[in-house]
Amino acid sequence: MNARRDGSRGGGGGDLALVESPAVVARIERVAKETGDDRLAAALASCRRAEGSLAQLNTCLMDNFRGHRNLEAYSLLYEINYREFLLVIGKRLRFMANSLDPEDVLEDVFVSIYRYPHKFRDEKEFSFRNWSYSIIRNTILKHLRTHGPAISASDSLAESLEDEGEQDPLDRLEEQENRGECGMRWLLVLANYLTAYGKLSDREQRALQLVEVEGVRYREASERLGIKLENLKMVICRARKKIFRGIGQVVGGES
Repeated sequence: MNARRDGSRGGGGGDLALVESPAVVARIERVAKETGDDRLAAALASCRRAEGSLAQLNTCLMDNFRGHRNLEAYSLLYEINYREFLLVIGKRLRFMANSLDPEDVLEDVFVSIYRYPHKFRDEKEFSFRNWSYSIIRNTILKHLRTHGPAISASDSLAESLEDEGEQDPLDRLEEQENRGECGMRWLLVLANYLTAYGKLSDREQRALQLVEVEGVRYREASERLGIKLENLKMVICRARKKIFRGIGQVVGGES
């Protein structure tokens, strides 16, 4: 993709070079096709022509995940924005007397994005950027409260964190739920799951998408895929075993 790297394209954050990868482009096109998301397909095409922004593409991916719970859409959001979010968190944490671990904060941020997509509102080009930055801000504040007096922020940082204009989408939910260490480990497992999921065949991915994500009954899923019910069960069983094996290789160091 011969695209210019100016503000009109990069202004929404994220890794533009990654989006220019043919493999990533193919994955986005597959998500758009499988979910019937013409808007996502148009945003990708516009970005590739250097007419649209990465901000708009991110917003469309998030809206796709909100509407379809498509794991590939979430995985793409994670990969495209990981470095950008880590830089933003690192810049904010440099004001701390005893700095928090940016990786810990980042993991909590993506847990929130995964768990609360229904709080996202697709209203403008920069909707995902604004929403995710507000999650970053409030996640930092949550970590500060959790660590108590051991970590303090300068007055200027605390003021900027509290007073930024975007409304916190997770106020009550995050106060009620203590994700902590369990949430971070869960995200690690999820990341490994997505990696293993990406190595499955198209039919295996579609079968898992229908049964495990969309909650379609086995018989209806078999009809949609055009295969016998018994064959569908075998496809899903094999797919799950491949995923468990892939996670085990990462976690347990198996060859």
